Amino acid sequence: MSLRKWLIAFVASLGLAAAVVAGFNIVVDPFGVFGDKVLKWHSYNMVNNPRVAKIGYLDQYHERYNSYIIGGSKSSSISPELLNKYYGDDAKFYSMLMYGGDFHDYEKTLYYLMDEYKPKNIVVHMSLQEISHFNEKATDFKQSLHAKVSGESKFSFYLDYLKLNPSYGYSKLEGYAKRAVDSFEYSQFIPETGVYNKVKRDAEKVDDLEAYMQANKSAFAPFGKLEASALDKNVEALSRMKAYVESHGATFRLITGATSEQELLSYDMEELKTYWTKLADVTDFWDFSGYTTISGDPRYFYDTMHYRNTLGSMMLGYIFQDDSVYVPSEFGHYTTKDNVAEHAAAVFERPEALSKDAIDIPILVYHHIDDDPYEPNSLITPPAKFRSDMEAVKAAGFNAVLITDLIDYVDGKKELPDNPVAITFDDGYLSNYEYGYPVLKELGLHATISIIGWSVGRDEHRIPGKQFYPHFTWKQAKEMQVSGVIDIQNHSYDMHESNPDDPSVRSGVLQLPGESNGDYARALLSDIGGMADSIEQQLGNTVNVFTYPFGYYSHLSEQILKDMGYRVTLSTKSGISRIIKGDPDSLFALKRINGGPEVPSETLVARLQGK
Repeated sequence: MSLRKWLIAFVASLGLAAAVVAGFNIVVDPFGVFGDKVLKWHSYNMVNNPRVAKIGYLDQYHERYNSYIIGGSKSSSISPELLNKYYGDDAKFYSMLMYGGDFHDYEKTLYYLMDEYKPKNIVVHMSLQEISHFNEKATDFKQSLHAKVSGESKFSFYLDYLKLNPSYGYSKLEGYAKRAVDSFEYSQFIPETGVYNKVKRDAEKVDDLEAYMQANKSAFAPFGKLEASALDKNVEALSRMKAYVESHGATFRLITGATSEQELLSYDMEELKTYWTKLADVTDFWDFSGYTTISGDPRYFYDTMHYRNTLGSMMLGYIFQDDSVYVPSEFGHYTTKDNVAEHAAAVFERPEALSKDAIDIPILVYHHIDDDPYEPNSLITPPAKFRSDMEAVKAAGFNAVLITDLIDYVDGKKELPDNPVAITFDDGYLSNYEYGYPVLKELGLHATISIIGWSVGRDEHRIPGKQFYPHFTWKQAKEMQVSGVIDIQNHSYDMHESNPDDPSVRSGVLQLPGESNGDYARALLSDIGGMADSIEQQLGNTVNVFTYPFGYYSHLSEQILKDMGYRVTLSTKSGISRIIKGDPDSLFALKRINGGPEVPSETLVARLQGK
C-alpha cells in the first residue's frame, strides 16, 4: 500500500473513530446536552451536572413551567409544588438547584431563563456558603454552565461533549442496566421538578436524637473557615438580578436558607452582619438563617450543610402564613433595611460555649401501688416492695431530687447533691397519696407525680365497667405539693389513650393520620396547655415538665412542647440520661428505669448505679 493510500486510510479511520465517539455521545448523552432523545434518562444527566442537564431538559419542556427557583443544593428543600400552591395564579415552578452554586451561576442562569422562557416569578434561594466564592470560571467540569447560559462559544461547548471520553457514556449505560435492581441509585434528581429525590432520606427515623446521631454522626462534621471574599460581588449580582426580573414584569423574592450550628462555626459573625445589612439595602427578604430555635437540633438537617424538606415546608408555611403548617417559635423573619441591624445582631450572635459540667441522672418511674391488683402487672408495685425500694435507694447513698431541680442545674442556678436520683410517678393514682407519699416523707425523699387531667379525683372510669384504679383529688394533690415532698406535673388532660385498631384514636400525644402539623400543634396546645393551666390554678406551682403518655413522642411533639415553655420531657425509654449544664436540650426525652414488682430492690439499685 502506498504511503498516500495509507495516510488516507489512517485519516479515514480517525474520522470514523471520531464519528463513532461523537455518535455514541449524542445517543447516550450522559450530560443531557443533546436533549437525551434516546434514553430519556434526565435524572442521571442532572446528577452528572444539573447546570447543563437542566438547560437541555428545559429547552424541550419549558412550556410546562412559568416560574423558577434558583439556588444551590440547599434550595432543593423548597418544594416547587408548594410554591405553586402558595403563589396560585396558575404558577408552575421548576427548581434550578445546582450543587456548589454561587451568585455568578445564579445570575447567568437567571438571565437565560428570563430571556428564553419569559417566567412570571423568580425565587432566589441563597445560603451562607456563597459568601466565600464567586467563580466566573468553573472549577470543575461537572459544575460548568451550559454555553447558552455562560455566553461562551457554543461551537467549542458542543464539540467538547461530542468528543467526550466514552467512559461517561459507558457509566450511564451501566447505570441504566443496574437501575432495574436499585432505581434510586442513579435517580437522585426528580427531573419533572428539578429537586433531589429524598424519599430515602426523609424516611429516616429522627424522633430519637441519640439514635439519629449514632447513625449520622459523620454527616455533621464541621467545615473549615469560609472567608467573606465574595460578599460585595454577591450583593452587586443580587441587585442586578432583582432589577432585571422586575424590568421584565416578573415577581422577585429572596429566601435565605436555614443553617445548622455546625455550619455557622465556619463564618465570622461580624461579616455576616455586614452581609445582611447590604442585602437588605437591595431587597426585603425572608430570612431563616443564623442561630435560631432549630439550628442546634441536627434532626432538622440531613448533614452539616443541608436542611430537611420538612423544614423547607415550615419556611414556606411561615412566608405564606399557612395555619396548617406548624412553625417553631422565633424561626423565620421578614428582613428589611429598617429592622436588619437588630435582627442580624440577634441571629448572628454566637452562643456561649456549653459548660463541660454534666451529670448522669437515673430516674425511677412508678405507677400504681397496690397489694391486690385485678391482675399481675409490671406497672403495679406492692406497698412493701415500694418501701423496700426506697429504703435501698437511701441506703445506697442516693439523694432524691425533683425533676425541676434538674432544670435549675442546667440553668446554672443550683448544684445537684452527690449521687442524685429522681423518683417519678405517672398518672396520679390515689395509691401514690396513700402509700407512696407517706414513705417518701418518712425517708426524707422527694418525687415528681405527673397527672392525667380528666381522671383527677375519680374512683370509676368515665366508661362504665372499664377497669380503673382510683386517682387522688385536687385537695390531696395540694397537700402533697405544699409539703415540698411532691411536685405535681403534666401528663396531659385527655391524651392518655391508644387503640391500634382504631386510627381515629390518638396514640398518646402522637399525630393522627392525615392531621396537619398546624392542627396537631393546636391540639397539643389545647389539651396540654389547658391541663397546665388547671394545675397552676389548683396548686400554684409552675408546670414545665411533661411526661409522655405511654412514652410515645416525636421530633415534632418535642419542638411544640419547647415552644409551649416546657423545659423537660420524660420518656419511657430505659436507661440513664446525661444532662449538661448550659444545654437545655439535654433535658428532653429523658430516660427512666421502671421500679416494677419483678425487679428486686438490690437489682434496681444496681441499675441506678449503671451496673
